[in-house]
Amino acid sequence: MYHPRLYGDFYDMGFKYGKLLYDKANFSIPAISKEKMEFGLQSYDELKFFYPEVVEEIEGFAQGIKDSPEKLGAFLLSLGIFDTTGQCSVFAFKNSDSTIIGRNYDMLFAFKKFTESSLIAPTNKYSYISQSDVFIGRSDGINEKGLSIAMSFVNGTKVQPGISFHFVVRKVLENCSTTKEAIALIQKTKVSSANNFLVADSSGDIAVVESAPQQSNILRPKKDENFMFVTNQFTSPIMKVFDKGGVVWSMSSERYEGLQNALKHTVEMDLAKAKEILSDKCVCLDLKKEKFGTIWSVVANLNELKIERAEGKPKLTNYKPETRLDWWLKKNRK
Repeated sequence: MYHPRLYGDFYDMGFKYGKLLYDKANFSIPAISKEKMEFGLQSYDELKFFYPEVVEEIEGFAQGIKDSPEKLGAFLLSLGIFDTTGQCSVFAFKNSDSTIIGRNYDMLFAFKKFTESSLIAPTNKYSYISQSDVFIGRSDGINEKGLSIAMSFVNGTKVQPGISFHFVVRKVLENCSTTKEAIALIQKTKVSSANNFLVADSSGDIAVVESAPQQSNILRPKKDENFMFVTNQFTSPIMKVFDKGGVVWSMSSERYEGLQNALKHTVEMDLAKAKEILSDKCVCLDLKKEKFGTIWSVVANLNELKIERAEGKPKLTNYKPETRLDWWLKKNRK
């Protein structure tokens, strides 16, 4: 897993990282089909309106790798749209004085070499720690305000040129300080595909946004529960019609039931308990035949901004503290 630190203007962040990958790894944009290119170019036009600052970063990155921003943007915005192989498990738990989150990201083991955990601190935006299996876009993260967001794939019935989850997650982390703000941003976004977004903040406000091109729906904790969780399906009746299913192979229902059972029987959540849940065989995927499973795992206390991450299959013993956000915030307070 790469661990870049990117800060400053958007263009400068993009150029710095693009040039680094070009000089050190001879990076070039992977080839994509004509269908994906056309879809990606239409989506890139949408991104220019949705988040023009991140388009500047794409332009800088393209300059760093000596290629065109349109080609790069088309590649980024077609990822995970036609080949939604990723599967994930996410939860958030509200204690009386803290909010704890846990997240497993499941993907083909071959993608381990592309994963990165980044400290990103754009000028005049919130700084944050986030993970992804592609540069620029993000899959989950926690920002300096104690706001967490993580997505999970849903096999939806429709895709459309628009904003992929990578850039929804980024804009939330960089611009939102509360769950309420994040929900509003997601709901007004023209999304490309179906996903669950689990959002939580340090006040204990937890929500799931079931999001599809057709519409979205907000779920809140049940009256007698202080937690929420998602795997890879929509659960509300209003959204199930936009879910094709087909995720039996990834044990989505089994992981859902595993999370539900563990969380229902938890009185107080801490990082040790969160690691235990994510490492359990009912939640952590390790499908050797499919060469597919959990390739990173994150737990965090949103009130203390205490973050720990396991790179590869999570175990109780292989999480390491993530200190870069704390370093950045202390540095800039001085």
